[in-house]
Amino acid sequence: MIDEHAATELKLYIDNDGDLYRRQTTSILKNLATKKARGEYKHDLAVKAFGYLVQAGAKKYANEFEPTMRVWHQIFNAPTRQRVAEELTRDFEGEYALGNYDDLLPKKYRAGATAAGKSSKKSGAQLDRDIAESLASRGSH
Repeated sequence: MIDEHAATELKLYIDNDGDLYRRQTTSILKNLATKKARGEYKHDLAVKAFGYLVQAGAKKYANEFEPTMRVWHQIFNAPTRQRVAEELTRDFEGEYALGNYDDLLPKKYRAGATAAGKSSKKSGAQLDRDIAESLASRGSH
């Protein structure tokens, strides 16, 4: 049975904890963004990746707020943790679709990087021809 209140609390905790973000979230986001760019992304595996983050977040939350009460998996049962992992995955997919993780991609997968890279790497002879064509078109006007 999913505890909606606990799921909301855990998601907010994960979203706002700088240590978790630095240690796990950024690497998960980079990995999944790259997989999306390559066309190798699988939703179920993304949920699994975020599941590891959710587990770490649940443990950290329990240690911080209820160190003597209950263990982390009693505070956040499996269905609740699964719900949070799915929400984090949906958040990632939505933000990726908006282009908000483009800066996390390796350069070769960034939008426009391949086209700009190819057009800027002209040979000396090609540059000479382009200059000659430009001068010729100016002279004919």
